Amino acid sequence: MNVTGKTDGSATVDLALPEASRPIPGRYSQMLANSATAVICAGPDNLIASWNSAAEQLFGHCASDAIGKPLWIIIPPQDRAAHAASFDRAVRDGRARLAGGTVEVMGLHADGKQFPVEMSLSMWTESDRPMFGALLRDVTHRQAARSRLEHLAHIDSLTSLPNRNAFHCKLTSAIGQSPVSLVLLDLDGFKYVNDSIGHSVGDQVLAAVATRLSAAVGPTGYLARLGGDEFAILLAGCVDPLEIDGCTKQIFDALHSPFELAGHSIYIGTSIGIAMAPADATTVEHLLSSADLALYSAKAEGGGTRKYFVRAMQTSAEQRHRMGRELRQAWANDEFELLYQPQLQLADKSLVGAEALLRWRHPDHGLLPPQSFISVLEDNPIAELVGDWIINRACETAAQWKRTDLGPIRVGVNLFAAQLRSGRLFNVVSAALHAHDLAPQLLELEITENTVLRYNKQSSGALSKLKALGVGIAFDDFGTGFASLSLLQKYPVTRLKIDQSFVAQVDRDSGDAAIVRAVIAMAASLNLTVIAEGLETTAQEAALLQLQCSEAQGYLYGKPMTADELVTIFSKKNIAEG
Repeated sequence: MNVTGKTDGSATVDLALPEASRPIPGRYSQMLANSATAVICAGPDNLIASWNSAAEQLFGHCASDAIGKPLWIIIPPQDRAAHAASFDRAVRDGRARLAGGTVEVMGLHADGKQFPVEMSLSMWTESDRPMFGALLRDVTHRQAARSRLEHLAHIDSLTSLPNRNAFHCKLTSAIGQSPVSLVLLDLDGFKYVNDSIGHSVGDQVLAAVATRLSAAVGPTGYLARLGGDEFAILLAGCVDPLEIDGCTKQIFDALHSPFELAGHSIYIGTSIGIAMAPADATTVEHLLSSADLALYSAKAEGGGTRKYFVRAMQTSAEQRHRMGRELRQAWANDEFELLYQPQLQLADKSLVGAEALLRWRHPDHGLLPPQSFISVLEDNPIAELVGDWIINRACETAAQWKRTDLGPIRVGVNLFAAQLRSGRLFNVVSAALHAHDLAPQLLELEITENTVLRYNKQSSGALSKLKALGVGIAFDDFGTGFASLSLLQKYPVTRLKIDQSFVAQVDRDSGDAAIVRAVIAMAASLNLTVIAEGLETTAQEAALLQLQCSEAQGYLYGKPMTADELVTIFSKKNIAEG
């Protein structure tokens, strides 16, 4: 008996036509009878000479029926010809190629069922005759487990779609054969579902989205879930923008209707990035990167749209990457500074606070405003470190102001998203207040709606504890987002900052004035204070006073300045002399 390897990793046992059988000497019979593993021996005539009880259980033939029969009673018919040729060669050459090794082969039961067995093959000489022996074990369960693992390695268990590994293999195969288009999708609003309704419902949404996407894409594309709320579609042989646009339209249409889940009507949109090979990239990684840049561009425009990759996106990404490196160096070199913009009580023009504003003193470009670097910094690993530094420095400054004739004035600090999601915020703020002996009421943390929507659960607990401590929580840019009103019910807010876009024409536009009036009235009913941003003219100031707005900040009262400049300008002595 010999084995022939196959390209799929299995092997077959080779049999020759039977000759006269010569029984195996009796000294082996006791060993074979006591073995829990099926043991079968055969001579050069291909006839079974020994057959133990474990072999009876494995193959369903009793020993009396099996001994003297050709080996092919345990080998599937489709494999017997190959076995015969290999067996003849082993007898002729005196060497079995796979002797001493272990392979998986298909066995044949007496009832006709085929099943996988693990076989260890050996060959020796007995009285100048070649003899063959095999130890065999049923590995049906092991093979089933292996098939299950292979399935799990390539299928997303939540949606039953191909997963990232399977998609990567498919894309690798397709990109070398024909032009292809890669469509990446990221769900709009999904994080809000997870944060506000729960992850179990979020999983139901993903499964439902997968069902709709499968119907929309149909057999023309290969759809996969890459992870999280990101999906991908491979359109092999298609680089026609009209066809791709047709596919994306079907996707947008499919997700337009709400998902009715867990008693909620859930609206989910999507942003789409598209890249083509070989026009945009010639390798899998490059194509994925190009489509991801296009997706990022679609998300940056507010979502709900699709973008094709263009070279300018690569340039922009490279610029962000370069600035990210420079920002890390800036942090190491202590190049960040804080300036402070005064906040005044409108009724008597008294200084009541100051907002801390980050600046970067670039070694080549001088003092840079936040709009030139803040979006890159927010996505940089140092964002949390910089945010912690701002809190500590602002508390230190407020404590120093308290020791001047400015007296106790609050300081406002803008939070990065990284500070809200890390779980360290309460401890960081508490430590800074304690280190500088600053009353919690003299610190105000500013949050934006986008930050709140992205990190609802992580942030609400820490902010509630800080509010209970006495720290103020200001809602920045209020009025510019669709969910602001509902969030006021959920978040521990103490102050609303009316966005400067409403202040700019509050004295000339009745609509803006009505919005400001409504915000002030609503804030009063919720026991919140209000401050207007971007005040630049006395006419705006008069309008805000008439609308009963209590505080304001803007260029009318001063541009961002150093801590010392603020003391110089607003000290009681200087004001009295002025």
